[in-house]
Amino acid sequence: MIRSFSRFSAPLLLALSFAGYMHLFVYAGERTPAAVLADAVTPDGGKYRGPMVDGKFHGHGIIDWANGERYEGGFEDGLFSGKGKLTTETYAYEGEFKRGRMAGQGRYTVPSGETYVGQFADNLFNGHGKYQDGGGTYEGNFVKGVFQGTGKYTTSDYEYKGGFKQGKYAGQGQTTYKNGRRYTGTYADGLFHGKGRFETRDKLIYEGNFDKGEFVGQGTFQGADGSHYKGEFKNWKFHGKGKFRDAEGGEYQGEFKYGSFDGQGTYTYAKAQADGRTKDVGTWRYGALEDKLAEEKARNDVETALYNQRAMLDKAIAAIAPQDPDKIDLYLLAIGGDGSQEVFRREVEFVRKQFDRDFGTQGRSLALFNSRHTVAGLPMATVTSIRESIAAIARRMDKENDILFLYLTSHGSKDHKFTLNQNGIELPDLGAKELGKLLKESGIRWKVAVISACYSGGFIDPIKDKYTMVMTAARHDRTSFGCADENDFTYFGKAFFHDALPTAASFGDAFVTARKLIEKREAEDFKGGDGDKPASSHSEPQIHHSALLEQHLKQWKAQLPSPQQSAGKQPLASLAGK
Repeated sequence: MIRSFSRFSAPLLLALSFAGYMHLFVYAGERTPAAVLADAVTPDGGKYRGPMVDGKFHGHGIIDWANGERYEGGFEDGLFSGKGKLTTETYAYEGEFKRGRMAGQGRYTVPSGETYVGQFADNLFNGHGKYQDGGGTYEGNFVKGVFQGTGKYTTSDYEYKGGFKQGKYAGQGQTTYKNGRRYTGTYADGLFHGKGRFETRDKLIYEGNFDKGEFVGQGTFQGADGSHYKGEFKNWKFHGKGKFRDAEGGEYQGEFKYGSFDGQGTYTYAKAQADGRTKDVGTWRYGALEDKLAEEKARNDVETALYNQRAMLDKAIAAIAPQDPDKIDLYLLAIGGDGSQEVFRREVEFVRKQFDRDFGTQGRSLALFNSRHTVAGLPMATVTSIRESIAAIARRMDKENDILFLYLTSHGSKDHKFTLNQNGIELPDLGAKELGKLLKESGIRWKVAVISACYSGGFIDPIKDKYTMVMTAARHDRTSFGCADENDFTYFGKAFFHDALPTAASFGDAFVTARKLIEKREAEDFKGGDGDKPASSHSEPQIHHSALLEQHLKQWKAQLPSPQQSAGKQPLASLAGK
C-alpha cells in the first residue's frame, strides 16, 4: 500500500566538507561547535541547509535533491525527527518522524489522488486512520499498512462496517448497498461466510448459512408476498429437502432441485380443489407432479437406452469423416451434461448447427447429451462416451495439424466437476483433471476448449498448454447463470455463440464481447431486484490464450468460404430445439 522508504532507514551522513556559518570546518575528528548553521551534501546528492551538532544534522533544516525531491523539518542525530514535510516524485508526506521513519500522526498523498491521514509506524499506516483512493474510502484501524481490526469502507455502490483481516472483510460486519440490499453476518476473506442475513430492496430475505459468497446448506427464505421456505439451499436456490408455503397458503414438503419441486414430495392445498383433492403426493419434475404413465415410460426408455447405447455411440463415431490432407480441418465435440434441464440439449444442438453451417464441421461434428427427449435415440454424455469420442476424433483427424473444438455445457461443482446426469440413471461426473488427462492422452495438439458451468474456471489449469485455448463461463470460485429448464441458452451460451461469434473476427474476440454482454446482463439482474445475488457474485468468465493456436486458427479460418460464398445458406434458427 505504501512504498518502502529505504533512503531514510540509515543516518544521513556528510559526503563532502561543508562551509560553517561562523567559520570553515574540515571534518577530521574534532568536535563541531553546537548548532552550527551549515551547508552540506548528502551521499545521494541532496543539499542540506540547517544546523548541525557533532557533525550531524540536528534541529530544523532543509534538504533539496536535484530531481526536485525535498524535505523540510526536524532532524535529530542526522535523521528526520519530529515534524516535517517530505516531497518525492511519487508521494508527499507531512507529519511526524522518528529516527528517520514516518511515525506518529501524518498525512500521505500521491498524485493519482490516493490519500491517507492518520497514524504511522515504521513507514507504514499503523493505528487509526482514513484512507481514500479512486475505489473508495476506508476509516478505521491499520496494522503494518493493511486494513486490520474494525473499520468502515465506503464506495459509490455500498458501505461496509465491521471487521477486517489482512485488508479483507472478516468476522462480523454489515454491507449496505445503494440499491437497497443489505447483508448482516459473518465474513471471511472478503466474502459472506458463515451465519448471515441477506435482504433485497423488494423485501426478499435469505437467512442461514453462507459459503464463500453463496447461500448454501440450511436456511430460510421469506418472499415479499408472504411466501416462506425452510430447508436446504444450493447457490441461492431451494435444493434438497425443505418445506415451502406459498402466498395462497398452500404448502409443499419434500425434495427440491434448482428452485423447483423435484423429487418425492407432497403439496397440500390451502382449500380443497373442485374435484375434492386436498393434496398431491408423488414424484415431481420441474415444479409439476409427474404423470405415472409418463414416468413409467421414461423409466422404460432409460432401460432401453442402456442396452442400445453401445450401438448408438458406435454409429455416431463411424459417421465422423476423416481428415482432408490438403487443409486444416476443424472437428467439433459438443456435450450437454445434465438431462434434468433441457437448456443444455438446446444449446448443444444450436452450437452443432452453427459450426456445421459456418465453420465447416459438417461430417466432422459429434454431439453427446443427456435429455428426456433423446434418451432412446441418441448417444448419452457419460465419462466413457466422452473418452471414446475424443479418442475416435483423434484417430480420424491429423493430430498435428487439425483442430478440436470441445464444448461442454452443464452444471458444475465447487470441486470442479462437470455434471453428467440422465433422468433415472446416476452417472459419475467428469472432473477437471480427468478431462485434462483425456485430452493429453489423445495426442491432439491444437485444441479450443469451452466449458460453460458453475466454477468452470477450475478447468483451466488441468487443460491449458501452449497449443490450447481454454474459455470458461465463470471464475473457479463463481457460479454462472441461465441454467433453467425453459431457457433456450445459458447466459454464456447466448452471449458467446448466439450474439458474439457470428460477427467476431476470432474465438478470442467473441469471448471479449461475450464477457461484456454477460457482465451487463448480470448487472441488470442484480439491480432489478428479481435476482438472488449481490453484485459481487458476477460470474467473471475466464480465458487462457495461446498465441501459437491463435496463429494456427488464422490459417484455418483463411480456408473457410467467404461471406459472399456463404450467403445462400439457410439462416440458423434462434432456438436450438424444443
